Amino acid sequence: MIFRVFGAGVLAFGLLVSSNVYAEELKVAFVDVKSAIENTAQYRNGLTQLEKMKTTKQKELEVLRDKISQMDKDLLSQSMAMSPDRLAGKQQAINNMKKDFQRKLQDAQDSMTAERNRLLQGINTKFGKKIRELGKQKGYDYILTKPSVLYVKNTHDITAEVTKLLNTGK
Repeated sequence: MIFRVFGAGVLAFGLLVSSNVYAEELKVAFVDVKSAIENTAQYRNGLTQLEKMKTTKQKELEVLRDKISQMDKDLLSQSMAMSPDRLAGKQQAINNMKKDFQRKLQDAQDSMTAERNRLLQGINTKFGKKIRELGKQKGYDYILTKPSVLYVKNTHDITAEVTKLLNTGK
């Protein structure tokens, strides 16, 4: 009986020592994906293009909204002098313009979302490739990401290095 307890203790100690040695041999790194991607030139240039696209769409929509607003004001001021048929026709025209405005607003939002997704998809594909290359090149056993880790010693953070790799060629 004493031999079994002693044997189990030696086995547990051996496992503990070997797991510590193995853990010390592991090479682990950490990357903040969001920060690495958002600091790339490609992402910043893409955001600049998105902002230009957004500004253009907003100007187009503002012109249409102002036109609708003016038509509403004109209709309100002239409604007493109009025949019921003409009043109904003007109201229908304004309603059609409002529907057109809503469609154009939705189309603008959809195109902005699609452009942003296209930008991120290209960078994410490149990101995965560069992470695998860096892992192999530096001999990392694991490269962990920010949301999955509660604490990381700064010496293991390779975010800046990954951003630099993403900024270099394809």
